[in-house]
Amino acid sequence: NQVFTKLFDVAATNVLKVGETTHWGGGALEYMTLSEKVGEKGGLYYTSPPGSSKFGDAAFDREFDVSEVSKEARDDDKAKRLWELSEKL
Repeated sequence: NQVFTKLFDVAATNVLKVGETTHWGGGALEYMTLSEKVGEKGGLYYTSPPGSSKFGDAAFDREFDVSEVSKEARDDDKAKRLWELSEKL
């Protein structure tokens, strides 16, 4: 349903601040791919909380912080289970 999709997008991005726009998400991907700073040290997790003030063209090169990955992301049993479930798809 296109109406629901648009309403959800507006609510998630502007009201609840739990999502980002496609423009910003694409720009974030571009930054992560091309930035020399990101390539200095591999294996890091970069984050910028959804709805944070670190968005838009002026924020590029300053919008991400290096963070610890979640406890769930470090859980080998959950990773194995996810892999097994994804194989069934």
